[in-house]
Amino acid sequence: MIRVVVGVLAGGLAVWLWGEKLRRYSNTKSREVRAKAADTLQIVEKKTGDVLNRAKEQVSSTLHAGQEAIRPRVN
Repeated sequence: MIRVVVGVLAGGLAVWLWGEKLRRYSNTKSREVRAKAADTLQIVEKKTGDVLNRAKEQVSSTLHAGQEAIRPRVN
């Protein structure tokens, strides 16, 4: 129990002494993390679009091949 009380007091003292610096630091770092996350999402969007386009082309060519295979031939 004493450790908890000492920990709370130490944390409160740290926030009281360096609170503004800690807030600025966390805001700066969180901006960097959000920017990196946004860049990563943009990359994922592009790659997903490429994969979906390739899949669409494959499905389309397969459907056309299937249509040609079952279409009656005119003699």
